[in-house]
Amino acid sequence: MEQAQILVYQPQTGLIGLQLADGSYALAEQWGNQPLREGQRLQGNLHSVGMETLEDTRTHARYEVFMQAYGLSAEGLQLALL
Repeated sequence: MEQAQILVYQPQTGLIGLQLADGSYALAEQWGNQPLREGQRLQGNLHSVGMETLEDTRTHARYEVFMQAYGLSAEGLQLALL
């Protein structure tokens, strides 16, 4: 199980920019309606593409997301969020 911090959350599109513990970045799309926030720490299978359930490391709330990309650079994440 890997951990990441939400760097960018766009509620209007549901896109989530994550920084993983190894320093890489990932892009996900939220499929539920539970509120997320920048700075929140999540854990789960972050090196995948497809549906995943991520868990808040503090509250243990679960979030359904579609992992779109992983192993991104900071610049790659910025471009994906445009």
